[in-house]
Amino acid sequence: MLDIVFGSAGQTAAETSLRETLSRSGLDGTLYFAYPLFDSADGQVSADALLVTKAHGLVLFDLSAPPRAGAPIDQWQETLLDRQDEIYRNISSKLFDNKDLVHRRDLVLKPQIVTYFANDPGLDPNLVPFATPDNLNGIIAGLAPLSEPHERALNATIQRVTTIKPNNKRLNVGRQDSRGAILKKIESGIANLDSWQKKSAIAYPEGPQRIRGLAGSGKTIVLALKAAYLHARHPDWNIAVTYYSRSLQQQFKDLVRRFMYETKKDEPDWSKIQIFHCWGSRSEPGFYAQAARAYDVEPMTWKAADQKYGRESFDGACTELLSIMQKRSSPAELFDAVLIDEAQDLPVSFFRIAYDLCKSPKRIVWAYDELQNLGEYSMPSPEALFGKDSKGQPLVTLRRDPNRPPQDIVLPVCYRNTPWALTVAHGLGFGIARESPPGSVSGLVQIFDEPELWREIGYEATNGNLALGQHVSLKRKPECSPPFFVDPAKALIAPDDAVQFMSFDDTEKQAAWIAAEIEKNLQHDELLARDILIILPSAYTSKSQFSIIFRALLERGIQSHLVGVNSSRDEVFVDDSIAVTHIYRAKGNEAAMVYVVNSHECFTGLELAKKRNTLFTAITRSRAWVRVCGVGSSSQRLAAEFERIRGDDFRLSFEYPSAADITKMRRIHRDRSEAEQKELSRSISDFAGVLEQISRGELSTDALPEDFLQALMKIAPRDQK
Repeated sequence: MLDIVFGSAGQTAAETSLRETLSRSGLDGTLYFAYPLFDSADGQVSADALLVTKAHGLVLFDLSAPPRAGAPIDQWQETLLDRQDEIYRNISSKLFDNKDLVHRRDLVLKPQIVTYFANDPGLDPNLVPFATPDNLNGIIAGLAPLSEPHERALNATIQRVTTIKPNNKRLNVGRQDSRGAILKKIESGIANLDSWQKKSAIAYPEGPQRIRGLAGSGKTIVLALKAAYLHARHPDWNIAVTYYSRSLQQQFKDLVRRFMYETKKDEPDWSKIQIFHCWGSRSEPGFYAQAARAYDVEPMTWKAADQKYGRESFDGACTELLSIMQKRSSPAELFDAVLIDEAQDLPVSFFRIAYDLCKSPKRIVWAYDELQNLGEYSMPSPEALFGKDSKGQPLVTLRRDPNRPPQDIVLPVCYRNTPWALTVAHGLGFGIARESPPGSVSGLVQIFDEPELWREIGYEATNGNLALGQHVSLKRKPECSPPFFVDPAKALIAPDDAVQFMSFDDTEKQAAWIAAEIEKNLQHDELLARDILIILPSAYTSKSQFSIIFRALLERGIQSHLVGVNSSRDEVFVDDSIAVTHIYRAKGNEAAMVYVVNSHECFTGLELAKKRNTLFTAITRSRAWVRVCGVGSSSQRLAAEFERIRGDDFRLSFEYPSAADITKMRRIHRDRSEAEQKELSRSISDFAGVLEQISRGELSTDALPEDFLQALMKIAPRDQK
């Protein structure tokens, strides 16, 4: 199938004719419009259209050649040939930069340059290579095919992803069967963007765009690519890139810098493309802080917001600023485009600030994974995020117009996690294999409102019916994982090694086991310290829990650091030291081997959706292997959930709740305010007091109201026979 990527929002008559002709050809490949960009002597230019197919190589089309307009035929032909020569020089220069496309001093493939006309121009094809709708397929059919390695290298060059490959050569690897050797094989492949990643990174509509994707689907990479592409294409634009996890800053800057060098061989203009945290402070720039200053408001510090609003600190700060902004007669439109990563962690008030700060036509791109949300349950709709105008109409609606850049994209392929770890993460995150608590018919904690979203993120129904109120069994589609995970001929990791659950009697034994395993990882498995990440679920207890892990590692001569405490808060990994971090600083990062500590804290309790999302996020930090550790009976019961999923051949089998049940579930497991938590604690304390009086014989159940007793009977555990 021909994949079409629109590098601009419009379509000229020539582009439409070429698209329609090639769409009918049955070709399998990618057709790009207005892409890639070339840094020529005449400034920044883009290819009118570029076609890549394995069967017929690389073809570039000149769609904007000047008409003859009465000029002598020889002169017109020379003009057309000069344009083709310039295109050839531009693309050849780009291809020569990739050593995998060069043999000795020559390219291993020859780009074909063709001038395309909607009607026969009356030229001699022996003098000027040209095509029309009538002869285009015949011209392409006569071109030479590409080998698979050359096709991958060509796509990587066109898509500007050759620089994503890690710089680490893994010189410590000496055995072919070690974990380090497995990582070396995984990292040695050239990355290519998949169909939806190409649309996310390159195609941009004249307006908002939503990108939804799994953990590890490449959201951060495609946002960095898009930022670099927009910056190169429109160097005069002011572009903002913002995110929730501070540790993403360096990653974004490195990626944008690399992608700009792929295009222009030059440093980005950091005065025009700003990459900063969503909040910021007095000492460092941030999106909220810059917005506040644009309205002559002193930005609220985190400490001040925390004292005033508690857990809703950022929402409170943004809401205060938004109320000031809305009183002004005209918004301070600072940016031509705003790109937002980790959107699931940001409040509605932040999006409305972004809307006011972005110039028309409101090029706001937001990317998220709903289950990585460590705060509220679900991501609001675009209408709820951005609000309505004075006539009650939504300020933002997402359309799917044919033959235009898509405004709503789902990334279904997970490149980071093994399919088994991802399935387990979803199963535990939603509570699919959780035992039903007394009084409930299901153990589910949360679920997608729209069942179809499961298919969009890469699952298929192997049994039952994927619909509200129906029983269904879901399994990852093989094509939604890299072949080195799912292809039997290429598989590098086994399911039983990819994800394991371990339970211990206490935290000291847990730490001792983890330390012993890490010693084995470093000495026997040929992993580096940077390949390993230890994740704690709670930020509040991270220091005390780190001290236990620190001592266990130090006894084996292994150094470690708590990210943001005895290392930079913006840098997770340090050479020759094991990174330990709480979940908030782990977000946005990944490691080959992940140890999740104290998983029992995520098993049950108030705000269970948030706790389960924490577990999901921790498991999906793993690039290859994950070890989920915990203490006590809660850990054992969590491990039992894992065993049910594994025993079902890593399928997710459950009855999809009704819409009413989903609403009820969301209400039960939602985040609760501090006032709600205090009220609940008081109610539990009062109830415990009643039970204690009954157990001491000081109070008879006859003294309790009849409706109270009946309610207790309904939720009492069933008799165990």
